[in-house]
Amino acid sequence: MKKKLSVLAVIILPLAICVSAWFYGYYNHKSNDNLPTLTAIAEMSEADVNNLLPGYHIYQLIEVWGKPDNNEDNKVCWKIRSDITLVVSYKNNGIVAICGLKDDSGTSIGE
Repeated sequence: MKKKLSVLAVIILPLAICVSAWFYGYYNHKSNDNLPTLTAIAEMSEADVNNLLPGYHIYQLIEVWGKPDNNEDNKVCWKIRSDITLVVSYKNNGIVAICGLKDDSGTSIGE
């Protein structure tokens, strides 16, 4: 009986470790599935947005949120609500570097 239990433990333990690693990787990876909606972004603080979005590729944001309202050199903007605009700056390789939430006057929200 002890031998059967130890064989079972040897099989289940690595399987449990693999499943745990997969869940960790899935929920901490910068994938399209993990991007919040633009309305959820509008409810966040600017610091939270700036912690969440850097590391994503700009094409991922466009794929999930649609075409931006404004597109300049390495900077795109999405008008979230009538009074909030999400400004995303990205590097030449297309990876998001810094973001901000601006009001109609261009002032950062939360300042």
